Amino acid sequence: MIATTQDLMVWTEADFDRLPEDGVFEVVNGRAILLPGNEVPHQKLSYALAEDFTKQLGPQGGGFVFQAVNVVVPPPPDSFGEFQNRVPDLVVSTQEPSDRFRPDRPPELVIEILSTRRGNVERTEKLDDYARAGIGEYWIVNRFDRAFEVYYLEAGDYVLQTASSPLRPRAFPGVAIDPERIWRVVE
Repeated sequence: MIATTQDLMVWTEADFDRLPEDGVFEVVNGRAILLPGNEVPHQKLSYALAEDFTKQLGPQGGGFVFQAVNVVVPPPPDSFGEFQNRVPDLVVSTQEPSDRFRPDRPPELVIEILSTRRGNVERTEKLDDYARAGIGEYWIVNRFDRAFEVYYLEAGDYVLQTASSPLRPRAFPGVAIDPERIWRVVE
């Protein structure tokens, strides 16, 4: 069966729940977008980051790491529909949601790994969506330039911070992510 554009319009969370189960979708401005699979370097980075967070959060007893989980974000005022959804590469949170992250209990940190050098969506639309959702920290992993961009939410907007080594997420002060170790997985 081939889906038409009309079949992929999503106005409500109930519409989202009726999307095909054999794909990963983001919903933006009333439109369901089927996300493509990621390339091997992207997957390696995602796994290395998830592994580091998981190892360090375990002894602290405070946190969960999710890969490609649904995060519901409030749609912008001029959006079509009442439901908007993003699927970050990684989510790090002090809570474990029953099915997806919702606007009343957003995760503390989301991480996007760039699939293209430009990263236009990650630095514009997703930046705005995650800020509107109240997510305190947002990392963009630029695998092409081997750089981490670290954004902190301040007064409703993200402010780019100078990434230091090791990276220490605000909500998880006992965690220290070594960028050099992460980059070694894609050498």
